[in-house]
Amino acid sequence: MTELGSRERGGSDRVSSTDGSGLPDMPQLAAPRKLAEDASSILREQILSGGLKRGTHLVEAKLAGKLGVSRGTVREAFKSLVAEGLIEEEPRRGAFVVTLSSSDVREIYDVRAAIEGLAAELLAGQRDASALARLAATIDEIRAAARTGDLRAIRGADLRFHERMCALSGNRRLHQVFLRHVPALQTLLVFDELPYASLDAIADQHQALLDAIASGDTELAARRVRKHVEDARDHVAAYFEEPPGA
Repeated sequence: MTELGSRERGGSDRVSSTDGSGLPDMPQLAAPRKLAEDASSILREQILSGGLKRGTHLVEAKLAGKLGVSRGTVREAFKSLVAEGLIEEEPRRGAFVVTLSSSDVREIYDVRAAIEGLAAELLAGQRDASALARLAATIDEIRAAARTGDLRAIRGADLRFHERMCALSGNRRLHQVFLRHVPALQTLLVFDELPYASLDAIADQHQALLDAIASGDTELAARRVRKHVEDARDHVAAYFEEPPGA
């Protein structure tokens, strides 16, 4: 009889509680792990909001003192942020907030243009009313945030629109490629909005994308989404041609 079978039958190897809680004994989670996650969340927020500028040297000891944690905790947080592409570690020099070049920006947006154009094409061909409604709901979020001037909420809804478009395309791998670039996109969206004349214009631009998808014209949908991403690419890349701190 397997261990599971014995437990299902109320066998003598049932785990008993020793503290009166009625729960089985469990190993306690190590606090440093939670602290590392909290530290990475704080650093991520600072990087994405611009509090930590691109190119900033991240000194473990200083950050540990600022956050009230150990250097080991900060080191663990760095690992997550390196994996996300938000910081880079250089031998004998330490960790730095990633400095994206205009070439990096163009490559990221070129990938976006390719996969999002395909996503729009697939969606237009589906004529799925529920998918269109979910995209429309995201545009409503952008408009609501624009009314209150909440830039952070606008960026979040903007990113959700493009992520949702890829997810609803039905191509799982296409969606995975998009998700891989989300950390970088969260940083770049800060500059993505610069060309818009008003916050309402951001919602209008996304409504035009949705209208093209809803039309069922696959070529129009793909072309309009690609142009939207390529226009953003050119504006953001121009900003990154400036040296850090300029």
